[in-house]
Amino acid sequence: MTQALDAAGPHVGDTGQVSSDGVLPPRARRALIVLSLLGVALVVASVLLSVLWLQQRDTRDRTAAAQSSAVSAARQAIKNLDSLSAETVDADLARIVAGSTGSFREQFVKAQAQLKQVVVQRKTVSTATILAAGIERSDDDSATVLVAVDRSVKDTTTPQGVLAHDRWKLTMEKHGGRWLVATLDPVS
Repeated sequence: MTQALDAAGPHVGDTGQVSSDGVLPPRARRALIVLSLLGVALVVASVLLSVLWLQQRDTRDRTAAAQSSAVSAARQAIKNLDSLSAETVDADLARIVAGSTGSFREQFVKAQAQLKQVVVQRKTVSTATILAAGIERSDDDSATVLVAVDRSVKDTTTPQGVLAHDRWKLTMEKHGGRWLVATLDPVS
């Protein structure tokens, strides 16, 4: 009987060896299928994680860029507001209005004529030095920015000049791709 089996050629035994016709035993086939499926699952998971990571990075980069733009616009808005001159008052006030929206714009437009009169009458020259600025909170279309500024003011009432230290909280809104001041509040 041993001769009959040996004459038939190699066979699969408990060792898991391949038969002479190249067929894997069932147990080895199952293991190969499981390993292949695990390999495919690993590749799919790697691709998905890479895509998610890239999306997260892009979102983080866009957020950082938007925050940087909002802070830059807030810094410029305070510089515009605190840098007035009797000689250039019309252009100075126009810059402030151009950088504003909402309730701040409405309030400023109403007070603009009176402010111009005081600046011209007192021959005011004020300059702003931005000390620091940063985001308090932000989303895609709005941000709250805190700005610290030193304002130097010279006019007919104080020819030697006065230095004021101001802290502002600005609500910035994005309109047409530009960050504009929507509200402006002093910070104590």
